[in-house]
Amino acid sequence: MTKKSRLALAVLIAVGFLLRVWRVGSYPPLLWDEASLGYNAFSILKTGKDEYGNFLPLIFKSFGDYKPGLYIYLVIPFIKLLGLTELAVRLPGVILGSLTPLVLFWFVKEVLKKEKLSFFSALALAFLPWHIHFSRGGWEANAMVFFLVLGSWLFVKNSSKLFIVHCSLFIFLLALWTYQGAKMMVPLILGGLVFFLWPVLKKQTKVITTLRLPIVMSCVMLLLMGVWFYQSFTGPARNRPKAMSLFSHQRPAEEIKSLLAEDNQFEKNFHFFVFHGEWLHYTRCFLTRYFNHFSPRFLAFEGDWASPRHSAPYFGMIGHLNFLLFLFGLGLFLREKRSRKENLFVYWLLIAPLPAALSRDIISGVRSLFMVIPLAFFIGYGLNWLLKKQNKFFFLGIVFFLILDLAYHQNLYFEHMVKRRPKDWLYGYKETIGLVKEKQDGFEKVVISDFYGQPYIYYLFYTQYSPEKYQRQANLNENQFGDVGKVEKIDNFLFRPISWETDIQKEDILMVASSEEVLRSSLIRGQEVYSQLVPLAEINKQPMFYTNEFKQE
Repeated sequence: MTKKSRLALAVLIAVGFLLRVWRVGSYPPLLWDEASLGYNAFSILKTGKDEYGNFLPLIFKSFGDYKPGLYIYLVIPFIKLLGLTELAVRLPGVILGSLTPLVLFWFVKEVLKKEKLSFFSALALAFLPWHIHFSRGGWEANAMVFFLVLGSWLFVKNSSKLFIVHCSLFIFLLALWTYQGAKMMVPLILGGLVFFLWPVLKKQTKVITTLRLPIVMSCVMLLLMGVWFYQSFTGPARNRPKAMSLFSHQRPAEEIKSLLAEDNQFEKNFHFFVFHGEWLHYTRCFLTRYFNHFSPRFLAFEGDWASPRHSAPYFGMIGHLNFLLFLFGLGLFLREKRSRKENLFVYWLLIAPLPAALSRDIISGVRSLFMVIPLAFFIGYGLNWLLKKQNKFFFLGIVFFLILDLAYHQNLYFEHMVKRRPKDWLYGYKETIGLVKEKQDGFEKVVISDFYGQPYIYYLFYTQYSPEKYQRQANLNENQFGDVGKVEKIDNFLFRPISWETDIQKEDILMVASSEEVLRSSLIRGQEVYSQLVPLAEINKQPMFYTNEFKQE
């Protein structure tokens, strides 16, 4: 690399970092998964145990979703330096997200030996709205993407040096500890690397027959991966993947009865199996989910329509012009003669949506996050071709409109995303918990609605509740169906639905109700409900919570 190229790459990474770190300590609101990551890191730092008293676990029980623990351990030094804050929880994600374009640059350069293409791939990823979004929070999937690309780069960098190979395997092992989807992605990516790069690896790799240490190290790595998979698919930890699996949700009995009636049948038979069987139902569901992730609706225009937390409103995961550049770059790539190793990026594109397609959700921006890597490559491929084949003014025009598209996304992200769907972003917990903390001493009990889910973790996080004290009383009522459970009590704090007949009448109870509960109660009991309550955490002139006792100061 020339000095000019190094400088350009450094500027690229620096600007990408600024896009990810700007206001990240205050926006968007902290989600309950982030609060859980932060508090468990805080608990490990203070006591060496998680919130349930387990000593240095690899898998964290959390809400009963059993999170892989690497991101929690990455947060610990930041909490040590900055305290238990939103910034401390999110900085590891910001840093890893900012470094991913740099690692992608090294990987593409190592595989294809094309520096300009490598730079444009890194450029596309650094400014890709999808990747920016998930780099600005405590999203474990973002860490997974970093480790998968880093492990891939080390795997192909110099396979004749066994130390590098073992470093690669260790990085892939770390990737398994980041996110549930890595259980599928790690084997698929390792298998793809071996298959598509085999001619190169075969030349570089030396046959080892006398060295015992490398063989032992490899066996240890494989053993650790085996232990990880065993822990992930046995015991309570297996319930969460099972609950989220596409195949755990059968068709309603009413639908099956309707199909039988329409075919003039009374019970399932071979005819039903062929035309309406479960195999066809699940195939259709899988293919629908899979191809949804390649749709213009998802990538260009609307984003993740199933979860507003996964994208800015009115904007696709990668944006309008990026979507056109992706199609353009992919078309050019498929048209040209390619070597076997170059097909690796097509393979990555095809496998990236699989974890999302095999889950119960119709679309998922977080489970399909690895798509940003092949997408960035093909966008970079298109940009690189335009720079070579077109005049510079045309190329600069494309860059100008890319910047304009990104500016539009940033406006939607910062000015509209949370205001448009504050309930989905769990807005107001920080303000509400702060006010409750000031007033709680004057009441025998505090009842906080669990309508929005998991209020207890916000109480632990924002009060920096003593982990040692909490571990003695931590009690999660786990969901028998394998989904997340609930914590219903900490000291005199109760986390449950509001009982309008009793809670609002007792002077010794401080009640915090969700705006949804108040609205529903007012429809039944009349508008006088509002006269008994005080609004809290207002956004767009609409409160997120109500209390029966004090006013915001």
